[in-house]
Amino acid sequence: MVGSHDISIKKETNKAKKAQIHHSSVSELFRGSFPLFVNRYHEGFDLREHDHEFLELVYIKSGEGYHYVGESMERTAKGYMYLLPLGTSHILRPSDASGKHKLVVYNLCIRPEFISELKSWLASYSTSSNHILWSIFDGLPGSYIRIVDRAMRLGSAFEQLHQEYEEMKPGYEASMMSILLQLIVHIARQLEQLENIDNNMVGNSATPTELSLAIDYINEHLTDPLTLESIAEKSGMSQRHFIRLFGKWTGMGFSDYVQHKRMELACRLLVETDHKIDHIANNVGYRDIAHFRQVFRKWLGTSPSEYRKKEKVYDQ
Repeated sequence: MVGSHDISIKKETNKAKKAQIHHSSVSELFRGSFPLFVNRYHEGFDLREHDHEFLELVYIKSGEGYHYVGESMERTAKGYMYLLPLGTSHILRPSDASGKHKLVVYNLCIRPEFISELKSWLASYSTSSNHILWSIFDGLPGSYIRIVDRAMRLGSAFEQLHQEYEEMKPGYEASMMSILLQLIVHIARQLEQLENIDNNMVGNSATPTELSLAIDYINEHLTDPLTLESIAEKSGMSQRHFIRLFGKWTGMGFSDYVQHKRMELACRLLVETDHKIDHIANNVGYRDIAHFRQVFRKWLGTSPSEYRKKEKVYDQ
């Protein structure tokens, strides 16, 4: 029960399957036996959701957009850093296809067999009170650590790592290792300043019950007319309080969240079914096919038919 309003969650029995996740292997990236890989990448709409058999640190150098991790989605922007354990699936998307807010990221990948060696070394040269230094690598698949580096202190470390990796000057391996250690220390110190490290781990944050039920309700009723007023009322909250909590926990406004989740469902239906575009539009809450196409292009940077054609090629 939420106040005087009860939100019942009805599970969909015919929910479309999620598009297949690409599995990124060690052999795709790393040079020989060297345990680190670094690149700088302009995120767009060409990559699909993927997971890794290595640990990845992602740093947003510039721009803004959205970060999907498993079933969750949040806004991301310059200065955000993510530590993604082995097996955590994710994808980054720019905020739109115009290129106005280009999403440029650094990716630092670490071989899985090197992680235990790194943890052992850190543990040997750290006091027991500094367990965060090595425990940050213990995340389970599906979890992640997020740090908001508002002062952009971590950015220089990623820039130096990328420069060393690209130039490959004599001794670049040792230089990269020293930068990596400094980066880990900076990350650990920032985490220590947080009141609760678990608040940065997906699945461990304590979303208020009322809001959690409201979000579940939205996700399960995407085909229905959804208004801020009705959802706030069902949640037993004032609109002002609902807007504040909703923005805090989802990182976006109500309308943007609903649109984004509808587009996510539309993408699944386009790939996993052979339904016509107008039928899919209707099934994700759009009665006007032209409006559906307009919204789809805004979020995905392409038309529904072009998206279906490209993604079905991936799945072959």
